[in-house]
Amino acid sequence: MPGNVGDFSGFTMQFVNDLISEFKTQLTRNVSLSSALGVTFRENSSKTLFAQANGLVLTDLYNIGNSLSNPIAGEENFKARQAGAYGEARLGFKDFLYLHVTGRNDWRSILSKTNRSFFYPSVDVSLIITDAFPALAQSGFLQTLKLRGGYSKVGQVNLGNMFNLGAYSLKSTFSQTSGYPYSSGAGFTLNDKMVAAEIKPEMTLGSEAGLDFELGPLSLSGGVTFYKTNTMNQTISVMVSTATGYQSLTTNVGEVKNEGIESYLHITPLKLPNGLEVSLSANYTFNSNKVLSLSDQADQLTLASEGSTARILAKVGSPFPLLQVTQYNRDPQGRIIVNPITGYPATDGSFHNVGITNPPHILGLNGTIKFKKLRLYALLEYRNGHFIYNSISTGYDFSGAGVRTAWYNRDRFVIPNSSYKNAEGEYVPNTNITVRSGGADFWTDATRNRGIGENYANSAGFWKLREVSLRYDLPASILSKTNFIKGVTMSVQGRNLFIWVPKSNLYTDPEYSQNGIESNAVGFTNLAQTPPARYYGATLSFTF
Repeated sequence: MPGNVGDFSGFTMQFVNDLISEFKTQLTRNVSLSSALGVTFRENSSKTLFAQANGLVLTDLYNIGNSLSNPIAGEENFKARQAGAYGEARLGFKDFLYLHVTGRNDWRSILSKTNRSFFYPSVDVSLIITDAFPALAQSGFLQTLKLRGGYSKVGQVNLGNMFNLGAYSLKSTFSQTSGYPYSSGAGFTLNDKMVAAEIKPEMTLGSEAGLDFELGPLSLSGGVTFYKTNTMNQTISVMVSTATGYQSLTTNVGEVKNEGIESYLHITPLKLPNGLEVSLSANYTFNSNKVLSLSDQADQLTLASEGSTARILAKVGSPFPLLQVTQYNRDPQGRIIVNPITGYPATDGSFHNVGITNPPHILGLNGTIKFKKLRLYALLEYRNGHFIYNSISTGYDFSGAGVRTAWYNRDRFVIPNSSYKNAEGEYVPNTNITVRSGGADFWTDATRNRGIGENYANSAGFWKLREVSLRYDLPASILSKTNFIKGVTMSVQGRNLFIWVPKSNLYTDPEYSQNGIESNAVGFTNLAQTPPARYYGATLSFTF
């Protein structure tokens, strides 16, 4: 029986050169200076080759030459270069006051000649209070107190991915297509991505201030940082009308502001002479952002959409990325309006804000228990304040596998919190008008259920047991009988073990996105993906 065979090969290469010089001196008895200058050069390249043959002549001979037709072949080559020159200087006064200044200029080959060179500096200052005033540390309670602040400008190029390196991203490229325009001749087709002229590097201006401390009792340490950043010229891909012959446009857009807090805390509440030690750590971050501007032509840009029911966009005055969905028509009191004859709801197809799709709140908790050679570690994480559109659920409803389709035993039911317009033109509560059908006619219909985005938008918050591990180090007395093994460690571990989600999330772990990890348009899931899996493992390691 005819079949096909394909071969693929590929490689990536990175070539790096660095030259660094350092200089340190004591300018006076109380003032020190350390500085560094450096240059760096990096070249990344990748190449892939594939060949495929259809219509095999001999069964079970999987060879490209064993074909009734000419093989199909393809090749991709990418190369990108980056050069940088940088310097830094640090002034210290009596080992408790420090001023640090940096500057760097990069040249990136994947940008146009007018924009490939960009400079970004930074400055920060720190003051160790307990070293400046030694009496504070003599009490034994406060061991270290440090104040710090800084201002920076950071440049980056956000083009391409780890495979194509961003090379040739400024132009629409051609690829060869089999059978186009004629099977007897070669043909090339243009890709579906437009690129705005003169793409610039992204620039982020940031300022921060914070403190770090260590307290003697219970080995308590911690810190907090307040920050604010403004990012200009973000490089994003936005959707365009397919009437243009393209599907997306890569361009620089406006300005986004982020501000928030980062904090951490570590404590060792138990440490006994017999080797038993318990340590606990926590970190918390909160981030609030807003789109300040986009382009002169638009105050919102669509990054991704799920049919006509949901979309992810950047919108001036709103957080980023913003999830919008369609909703049922509602009366002034917020009740769903139903048809007084059929009991069915409807929508006008307009979009409504749901919220941000990145978590504003992230809390991490971890603990370690040590006893001699045994170590138990656990990591728990909480994320909340963001939302997700589960288009995976629309497929379940269509097939009848979704739990929503069985809420009313697939009988006729009254739409919860609904109303209808009476003969006087007033909206009155609906207590007895049921939907005409509670079976497939309702749950599979796009105008009544599956095409209403609010039915599948929910909180993406969760508590997750990310990791638990147990490790044991063999005693040195056992290993002393060997002359070459210095250490043996045995461990078992599990990751992504348990998750707790809100009741509104009926189906899935929200920590993945159908648009890929490199897309700004996080917040969609679908049936074509595999959600994060639970992992178990064991490790045996030797030190020689």
